[in-house]
Amino acid sequence: MTGKLSVLVIGSGAAGSAAARALVAGGADVTLAEPGRVGGSCLWFACMPKKALYNAAHSARALSRAEQYGLSVEHAGVDWPSVLAWKWHAQETYAGDQEALMTSRGIRVVKLPAKFVGPGRVQLGDEVLEPDAIVVATGSQPVRPPVPGAELADVSMDAMSYESPPRHLVIVGGGYVGLEFAGIYSAFGTEVTVLLRDTRALSAFDPEIVDIAVRALERQGVRFVTGASLKAISGGPGAFSVAYDEAGGRSNALACDRVLLATGRRPFFAGLDLTLSGIALDERGTPALDDSLRSSDPRVYFAGDAAGRIQLTPAANAQGEAVARSILTGEQVPVDLRALTTAVFTVPQLAQVGMTEEQARSAGIEPVVRRQTYEYVGAAVITDERDGLVKLVFGPDDVLIGAQVAAPYASDLIYALALAVRAHMTAAEIRATRAVHPSYSEALNWAAW
Repeated sequence: MTGKLSVLVIGSGAAGSAAARALVAGGADVTLAEPGRVGGSCLWFACMPKKALYNAAHSARALSRAEQYGLSVEHAGVDWPSVLAWKWHAQETYAGDQEALMTSRGIRVVKLPAKFVGPGRVQLGDEVLEPDAIVVATGSQPVRPPVPGAELADVSMDAMSYESPPRHLVIVGGGYVGLEFAGIYSAFGTEVTVLLRDTRALSAFDPEIVDIAVRALERQGVRFVTGASLKAISGGPGAFSVAYDEAGGRSNALACDRVLLATGRRPFFAGLDLTLSGIALDERGTPALDDSLRSSDPRVYFAGDAAGRIQLTPAANAQGEAVARSILTGEQVPVDLRALTTAVFTVPQLAQVGMTEEQARSAGIEPVVRRQTYEYVGAAVITDERDGLVKLVFGPDDVLIGAQVAAPYASDLIYALALAVRAHMTAAEIRATRAVHPSYSEALNWAAW
């Protein structure tokens, strides 16, 4: 016994790592349980490798337009094994030795699965721990729809390791994963069909910027089928059949090489035996949490995808740090996600922060909306990527309460707008803040006029 506050963190993804680092920095005695690769899904199986593929696809699109810029490129093509090698190199270079990084901070890393054996008691191999606090950060897993043959299809992790780009890929779902892989594989020459259950993709995003991406993907050859209800999947790699009902009820089927399910994710608790924890669970087996992500057992917190709320890496980091503060101080710290940024790495990139126009109206705010397209922005003219938009949503006193961007570098541009939302900047203050010329950021300034 060290006499320190003892904390067990279960899971080493973004939320678990953030919590463990903050806890040990605050003087706690921290044990981190992780049976897999330390660092979690985003690092090894999602964000980093997928963005490496996105970058390769972006380069392929640029290469296809080289002659437009006066460049002659002979024998251009895709060396797929080299694309996968670069993906591996990027993720490994960024990650480094995560286990060593943790232990160097004084965090005890145990490479074993954890399971509850009673309220506040967790077993790691032959050892049973009863720490002062527990943080469950076990991440999430893909959801497979309840249709025949769903187990035959791929999920996002599979789609990052295809032996070669499929000739025809059917993607079921139009969220982040669906639109990102549609942009990636269509750039490598794959015929892509996206089946959407609803009438539009990315329902959580502002429809104006989503429409820009849908049109761009369609120009790249992606086909969208709206109102499609998946019925069954049969066959195997190279010879799949995807049966679905169209919006009017007529049955249809697609033949394809691969099927990618992009139908969401749910918290992952397999093997944890939450039923033995004494924590109150709902009918889905998900714990009820307060604003500080504390469960009905005041010793046990949940963070990241395991909390079942916003499934984004920046949110997971913020949740892990907030939970650590609650444990260290004994005062419950609500998670502040008011200026949380989010982006979809598709064509073009989409990003947003704060409220959309629709969300503002739902909250009883009559917003003032200002827009700026990229049609005549200097940087966009130079690159000839002019189909984009900056949309600023202002609330009372002309204060910025939300922003949406569709542009090649939207994931970078949105950070400046997040600062503006957090700082309660007015339209006049944004107008007075000049951007570099020529740059894509000029549209942020112009949009405020």
